[in-house]
Amino acid sequence: MKTLLLTAFLSFTFLQINAQCSENVSNFGNNTSTPSYNISGDVTVTLNTNNTVTINFGNNFSTASGPDVRLYLINSEGKSIAELKTVNPNDLENISFGLIGFSGAQSYTETIPNSVDITKYDTVFFYCLQFTAFWDVGTFTPFSGANCSVLSTDTLPINTIEFYPNPAKNQIQISNTKGLSAEIRIFNVLGKQVFHQSKITKETIDISSFHKGIYLVKIAIDGKSKTQKLVIE
Repeated sequence: MKTLLLTAFLSFTFLQINAQCSENVSNFGNNTSTPSYNISGDVTVTLNTNNTVTINFGNNFSTASGPDVRLYLINSEGKSIAELKTVNPNDLENISFGLIGFSGAQSYTETIPNSVDITKYDTVFFYCLQFTAFWDVGTFTPFSGANCSVLSTDTLPINTIEFYPNPAKNQIQISNTKGLSAEIRIFNVLGKQVFHQSKITKETIDISSFHKGIYLVKIAIDGKSKTQKLVIE
């Protein structure tokens, strides 16, 4: 009995530490061509404190079996469900969780890439990649600082780091980096890295040698990152 209680306590503690925010996925049943493909049962998306995201299927989860049905978390980019039914999820911003089982409780976890803004992700997408066939999609309320403590400003100091001016000419200023081990990279429109500083030690960055145009500034700290557009005049 003591062993069972200890196991239950540790499991509960692990969930409390690593599963801070969870949203239910709804609005399944979108495959009108092959209704048996539609998802039924409970599906949740959980944002963890260790920079991972988990998709859980409940005991009542069910869908028709297929040769290569894969699970994705995507940024719908404002597309309607009718529009999503016509696209390959790999053509959208996505986190791929791989092949799924077709019934019963399951759990899939992936690391959130540094380039991903998880607050823009709002859809769970099931797709048969082998035959490029739509399976089903469900939606959930995107995570934000308002509904998820993991994304609060206090939890993510990266939210306080900013650069200015923008547009800029000869230099940009980086604010609120004191005491933080922040990394900065700047890329041109072709995706080529033109600047990198593994630890921001100066508040001013000289960009006078850069050509005029649009750049992307990526700032990373503690496994989290954000990317913003910079215009150089």
